[in-house]
Amino acid sequence: MRSIECEGDTIDEAIERALSALKLSRDGVNIEILGGGTKGLLGFGGRKARIRATVRASLSSALDDGAADEAAPDVSQETSSGAMDTQGAADRSAHAERASRVLEEILAHLGVTCDFQVRHVDDPDTIVLAVSGDGSGLVIGRRGQTLDAIEYLLNRITGRGDESPGVRIVVDVEGYRERRQESLEQLARRLAAKVRETGRVVTLNPMSPRDRRIVHIALKDEGVVTRSEGDGHYRRLLIIPENRSQQTRRDLSEH
Repeated sequence: MRSIECEGDTIDEAIERALSALKLSRDGVNIEILGGGTKGLLGFGGRKARIRATVRASLSSALDDGAADEAAPDVSQETSSGAMDTQGAADRSAHAERASRVLEEILAHLGVTCDFQVRHVDDPDTIVLAVSGDGSGLVIGRRGQTLDAIEYLLNRITGRGDESPGVRIVVDVEGYRERRQESLEQLARRLAAKVRETGRVVTLNPMSPRDRRIVHIALKDEGVVTRSEGDGHYRRLLIIPENRSQQTRRDLSEH
């Protein structure tokens, strides 16, 4: 069977080059991703995306006989859907590989040597990179702020020219994310009980959007109202007695 290897800034660009060289449509070839493209850390040390395009068996024999125009393959909807699923999985795999290389560079700049692996989750639009090692405490930082910053930077870098739109990278360190969530949920419910008992508003220390969301969800049905206050990335979260919140809304409506 005929095949060709091509490079491009993205996998899509490499595929387009292969199709142009073979003079075929996407349905006429099988695509194997040899490496995902990346611009590297802050634009340096990037790599080209590389793919191998192989003419489908039924079409390859027709091309060898000089009858390419009459040998368009009959692709069913089921086959097309399967090909799309396979391509989507390949794109996510390439995205995970690229994110792993960038994370390794970021950690190297921090002077941290850690092991990490891709962890599979149910959400197909989420890739988790699980970090472990002696320097994991430095990677987490105070209340996870360093970890959040690394995760944000990683998503910004790998999201440029991304062939897997909507895929989000989550960086976790030895189960820190899960432990942090459990700790916040326990704290939130404890403070909610205090708010219900005293009728007074409780204000938490500035928190990241991720942490605020955990508290909002944990207290959704706890008889209190939660509200973010302040500007910037780290904002305070208020836990308000439900009756006071209702009174406040009535006061505002009267004015």
